[in-house]
Amino acid sequence: MIRTYHNGRFEWFVIATVIALISVVALSRYWFMAEDARILRMEILAHRFVTAAANARIEFLVSSLASKHNADERQITIANRVVYFSSQAWPVAVSGPVVEGFSLTEEDCAQLWELLLQNPAALSRSTQLNESAEYQVYAGDLVCRFELVNSNAFFDYYPMDGRILFSPGGERDSL
Repeated sequence: MIRTYHNGRFEWFVIATVIALISVVALSRYWFMAEDARILRMEILAHRFVTAAANARIEFLVSSLASKHNADERQITIANRVVYFSSQAWPVAVSGPVVEGFSLTEEDCAQLWELLLQNPAALSRSTQLNESAEYQVYAGDLVCRFELVNSNAFFDYYPMDGRILFSPGGERDSL
């Protein structure tokens, strides 16, 4: 009888070990899938962002054709905010017109994020840290970088010519 009791305990230990190993493998697989989903969501956001920028560009081009304004006035109002455009008609800033020596700020990039995307996710800035934000913005001289917090996935928006470069991870260059 005592022998059966010990065999039952050993079987329980083996079963618990097997279940623990399966759980560890399944959780690690789930973690990799969740990270891939976050990167895919970032890529979709990059596509949505460039589509919205192209739509704003079209709206600007159509409004400039329809109005008799000065060609140097490269601005329109979107959602009750004045948006300034580059010489190639891409949305650049909300802080002021694009003139010689213009440099982007994080605030300009964050405002573009909020204006161009419908229901945008929270965005953290170096000047305004947001603990709950999943995305962070950085501004270079003529580039806005939007990236996932705690990941290497990002996309760069070059507002002077409307380019977007997406990087799913790996090497990360500085702005």
